[in-house]
Amino acid sequence: MTERDDTAWAAPGGAPTPPSGAVWGPVPGTSWSPAPGPEAPGPSPAGPAPASSPGPMHGAPPPAPSFASWQPGILPLRPLTFGDYLAAPFKAMRANRSVVLGGPLLLTLVSVIATTGAMWLLFTEPSLGLVDPASQATSIRAETVLVAIVAVVSWLLADVFSSAIVAPGVGRAVLGERITLGDAWRAVRPRIGALLLLYVLVALAAAALVAVVLAPLLLAFAGDDAAAGLGLSLTVVLAIGSVIPALAVSVVAGLARPVIVLERRGAVAALRRATSLIRGRFWFSVLVLVVAGLIIGLVSGVLQQVGSLVAFAAMFALPEAVWLQGILFALGIGLSLVISYVLTYSYMGGIFALMMIDMRIRHEGFDLELARTAEARRAR
Repeated sequence: MTERDDTAWAAPGGAPTPPSGAVWGPVPGTSWSPAPGPEAPGPSPAGPAPASSPGPMHGAPPPAPSFASWQPGILPLRPLTFGDYLAAPFKAMRANRSVVLGGPLLLTLVSVIATTGAMWLLFTEPSLGLVDPASQATSIRAETVLVAIVAVVSWLLADVFSSAIVAPGVGRAVLGERITLGDAWRAVRPRIGALLLLYVLVALAAAALVAVVLAPLLLAFAGDDAAAGLGLSLTVVLAIGSVIPALAVSVVAGLARPVIVLERRGAVAALRRATSLIRGRFWFSVLVLVVAGLIIGLVSGVLQQVGSLVAFAAMFALPEAVWLQGILFALGIGLSLVISYVLTYSYMGGIFALMMIDMRIRHEGFDLELARTAEARRAR
């Protein structure tokens, strides 16, 4: 694969020094960063060249991209419409399926395997007596607790990295390029610390919001009837008032993940960047996420119900084979969960990556830079 400069998605004033062997930037001589403003350094303003110096004007702007470069990939390079948001993630799944579907699938499979192991150990735990009612064990085995902890951690990490690893695949699909899962992982791997810190910060913000909402309930337990009524009333008011902050946290945190990966920013800087990008388009973004969540939630719910029906049908069909019942039940539930989670991570991760691209097009003229990059790559 041809090496590329790593400043592809760098924001104004935030382009990092690309590491050796990076694969995410444009071809030499192009840039995905927005064009500099009037105050940026440029050609000397010394006036027109003398008539005796008919040489080429080195400060002339680059030629305009051709028509074909305005849709090099899955989308035309313009501000995205509501329909683009809903349809483009599926196009990205087809264009870069090894990344957009393969990444979440791999991470989800690891989590499902760990969860299956934890459920198996729990099912065969002697202290619970599910397999052997005559067991005299009174304490849970250490390996059961350890595997259960590993399963929980694996799901947390899958949630952190699944949508993050989708971002490079979507970004390259916009330019009509295919990348491998290894390429995407090389983009995500240096950002692991920032992604984990972002997850912690968002969890703390959510916990603080819940604490503020539930704090008045202390009055309900510590005081008389009048205090209890006041506490419940305040809790209801605060719960209603917390809807907008909760939406803001969800939108900004989701947008910060592709910013961390594609623009190579830290967690706090990515949150600031996401906040600035979303200005003026907050409620439109909320509408997109709500509708997309309803669509993917409906599909996931149907898949999980089908898996549950298959699992219970197997149990009724084989009433005497307890072990086979357990295996078929785990397979039915597990497969439906894997498919639904992979679709959710791929679809929602794609929407947040597209949202970052759309906001940069609207605020920074990013479509011009993407078109020039596509034109330069077509000319190679």
